[in-house]
Amino acid sequence: MRFRDAEVPCRSCQGLYPASDLDRYLWCPDCRKAVRRRGARWGRGVGLAAVLGVAAYVLVRYYLVLDVRPSRQLLPLYFLMLAITYVLTSRIAVAVVQGLYRARGGVERPEAPDEAG
Repeated sequence: MRFRDAEVPCRSCQGLYPASDLDRYLWCPDCRKAVRRRGARWGRGVGLAAVLGVAAYVLVRYYLVLDVRPSRQLLPLYFLMLAITYVLTSRIAVAVVQGLYRARGGVERPEAPDEAG
């Protein structure tokens, strides 16, 4: 029997799967999908929070404190800065969250209700 044909438990949900279906961390496709979904959710939230923080900083710093009004030609650059902030922080957050879930060893999954009772 070769390793690819063996039934191996998933490290996250402990379900038995053929070794060829598991990734290099021995996670099944359902658990990989769950951790990607959760990482994407956290990434969007962190990206949005970072964009709001940068926008608030720019507004407070330049409009209220320094009383500087940028020209209309620079306005697209501010929006570009916010878009880049969103993309970079969300990607970093996705990678960190996925790494944390993998290092922790699993994604919480709802338990199946007991049939006995």
